[in-house]
Parts: sequence; C-alpha cells; structure tokens
Amino acid sequence: MSDKATTKIHRRPMSPTDTADFEGHPPPLFLEAINLESLLNHLEDARPSIIADISEDQTPPARYIIGQELGSGSVGQVIEARDQHLGRQVAIKILHDGEGLSRDGIARFVAEAQITAQLEHPSVVPVHEIGIMPGGMPYFSMKLVKGRSLGDVINHLRIGDREFRRAYNYLARLRLFQRICQGMAYAHAKGVVHRDLKPGNIFIGEFGEVQIMDWGLAKTVKSPLPDFDEDPVATVRQASGMNTMGGAIAGTPAYMSPEQARGDYIHIGPQSDVYALGLILAEFMSLTRVYRQATFQSTLEAARTPSGEVDIRTLAPGATFSHGVDRVIRKATQPDITQRYSHAGELSTDIAKLIEEQLPPSSIKRSIHTADYDEDLDMSGNTHTDIEEEPPSWRPYLIGAAAVLVVEVVAYLLWRLG
Repeated sequence: MSDKATTKIHRRPMSPTDTADFEGHPPPLFLEAINLESLLNHLEDARPSIIADISEDQTPPARYIIGQELGSGSVGQVIEARDQHLGRQVAIKILHDGEGLSRDGIARFVAEAQITAQLEHPSVVPVHEIGIMPGGMPYFSMKLVKGRSLGDVINHLRIGDREFRRAYNYLARLRLFQRICQGMAYAHAKGVVHRDLKPGNIFIGEFGEVQIMDWGLAKTVKSPLPDFDEDPVATVRQASGMNTMGGAIAGTPAYMSPEQARGDYIHIGPQSDVYALGLILAEFMSLTRVYRQATFQSTLEAARTPSGEVDIRTLAPGATFSHGVDRVIRKATQPDITQRYSHAGELSTDIAKLIEEQLPPSSIKRSIHTADYDEDLDMSGNTHTDIEEEPPSWRPYLIGAAAVLVVEVVAYLLWRLG
C-alpha cells in the first residue's frame, strides 16, 4: 500500500448530514513509535478463516459465515456474520480497499477498534476481536445491534406516528437522552471525544438499550474528569503521533461545534461533543434540525459562525417548553466554548434534574402514576407540551373522600335516632 497521501473521491454531492473527513495538508508519515506492519503481521498470524458461503469446503472450518451487508460508507462496510465458534450473530466492519486507502487510513481503522473496545460501557458497542480478512483487509467484529437509529425515531415523530408518540413522550425523550449523556460522560472520563455525534450514530435496541456508534473520528485528549480513576484510552495513532493535526475538519456539519467546523484542532475537546449533544437534544424535543441549509458547504459555514446559542422556541414556535430544557440547550450550545458544560457528565446532571421535576413528589404518587406525561403532536411536527405544569392535584380526591365520610356519619346518626 502506498505511503502517499490520497484524496477521497465523492461520487455524489455531500449533504449537510454527511460526514466530512478531509485534511488541509497531507497526513503525516507513520512514525516509528509503533510499527504498523508488525501489528498487522501479528493479526495476520492470528486471523480466523472466513467464508462467504457455508457450502464452501474449507479446512479448517471457517469461524465466520458472512451474511448480508448492514451498511457501507467511504471508509468501510459493515456486514452481518455468524460466529461458528460461539454460536452467535455478530457485525463485522471491514476497511475498504480503495483509492483513499493509506497507512493513515489503516491506522485510523485500527484506532477505531481500539477506542471502541476500551470504552467498556453499556452505551458503547462491545468489540470482540480484530484481524485481517483472507484478502488482506483489516476487520473487527462487534456486537450486532438490532433496533433503529435515533434519526429514524425523530422522523417517525415528525410525521405524527402514534405508536412512536406513545413510546417517546416528553419524559421518555429526556430519559433516553440522559443515557446518551452517561455514555459520553464515560468516554470523556477516558479521554475520548467522539467528534461525530448525530442522531444517525445513536441506536436504540429492541429492548431499549442505547448504543453510541461509529467512533472512527474519535480523538484522544486529556480527561476533564481527574476525580475518576479511569485509565486513558491508548491507540496505535496516538502512540505513533498520527493524531489529526491543525486545519483538519472532521465530522458532520449539521452537528458540528463552531471550533470543529473551523478545524480548530487544539480547542476540540469534550465541550465540542457537548455542543453536538445540545443540537441533538434541541432536534429531539422540537423535531426540527437546527442547521437546515441546503448544501454541505453552506451548513459548514453556518456552523463556523453561529449567531448565538440555540433557542428551542424559535425551532418550534407553536410549541411550549419548560424553561429548564430551554436553559440546558442554551448552555450546551454556547458559541463560546468556555460557557458550555465542560463535559457530558455535567449535562447529564442537569438532565437528571429536569427528569426529577417531572416525577410526582411523593412515593405514593409515583407508585400509582404509571403513565408519563404525554403530549399532542400535530402532523407538522410541533410539540404541544408544557412540562412546567404542576403534577395532578389531589384536592378533588380529598374532597370526595370527605363527602363520603359525611354521608356515612349522617346515615349512622339517622339509624341511631330511628
């Protein structure tokens, strides 16, 4: 494989929700702090056999039986496979062999597997192993996630799908978003910034599990949470000095922080993920994407110079939102990085407070109040909800009970007098 820098060729115009990963200069040569060939040779020695058809005659028996393609991008493709050794379905991500392949591309791919594997959290997909396909391309296997993306959920809510309205009412959305924040808080504690958070990279499993996907653009930084005893993530790129340099722009324009859209590499950190989370929360609540420009480049320009923090009330003028959720989104999307939450853990704490405010105030009420507050959602996608309402009053129940007691006392006295 060539050491020369290569340019990725896009076969269609890029949209605002496409992922950008391009450099302002050629990628650095692979340094000698770690030998990529040695790593790949080691994987070559340990690689299992893989076949595309169970009917093929292979000796020894193949470990993976390749199934259908689950997705494909500019870097690689994800396929479903059957792990013959452990008797389970898995997902396998394979690096593409194309014009964009380089030493840096291979190192990025290996680093993605390493980062994902070291983020051992319920909201991060477990990685099982890394190896090389018989054709020579690196791959890693991971848990097969069955479910739908948050982007798909938002689209169903936009069109007024009644089933989704019931499943994802106001309080349910806050709870789901908090689980996303908890997963990112763990990543930030491990010194990892995702850099490509968006509804399409967040999956909701069939049993409600939340999985943050696609860590291919992740960056390692110093953890902003020194009080947590977590070992920092280490990757082949980090060890060899191949981390992205200044001037690089990586991510999805519609969900980029200003510093990320400008390629200000030095200042990209956990607060950049916080900004993306704020954009996601605003969209999840209002069902309107913050950056709605028509082209990739115009969206990138808008993200570079935002006019101010995001005001959710302007996204959905016909809706009502509590001051609490509005305040959280404003703080998460401050253009000034120093004015935002410093990491996802702080954002998660404030979301927890919003959730607590919506719960009945006593344990008795909590036990009988089985349904979360729901809202009306019209076909335009506007949410008619005001979570500042007081919880249902108990006064009518007390008046009714008192009335019954009075009737019983009067009946008793009449019986005695009779």
